[in-house]
Amino acid sequence: MDIFEAIGYKLLNTTEITDTTGTRIYHGMRPAGSAPCINYFEVGYVPLHRGILEVPRYQISCRAATPGAAQDLARKVCVLFHNMRESINGFDVQGATIEGKMLLPEPETNLYHVPVDVRFVYNESEVS
Repeated sequence: MDIFEAIGYKLLNTTEITDTTGTRIYHGMRPAGSAPCINYFEVGYVPLHRGILEVPRYQISCRAATPGAAQDLARKVCVLFHNMRESINGFDVQGATIEGKMLLPEPETNLYHVPVDVRFVYNESEVS
């Protein structure tokens, strides 16, 4: 399992999130017209301690039809990952921190977008 699979697994197995999104949680690009939804992707990476630790930063994009719904979904993502230290389906995350969050209107889609940046820390040996 890689970190992107662990993130997807955690999101899809969290009732507070899937009550809003259903199964509309995507790694990478999201299909047009899918909302409310989450898509997520890596936006940064730092190897630490001579490559022993992996420290990627992911953007978890929360979209919904209203500003309040998008912000509520983003808050649920923040609560889910903030200071998380746990095993996700056998993948051990040593830490996760929220790095930023803002509300962005998307006039072309008539949706509101709240990107949440999350930095994860795990042992390089966890990646298979």
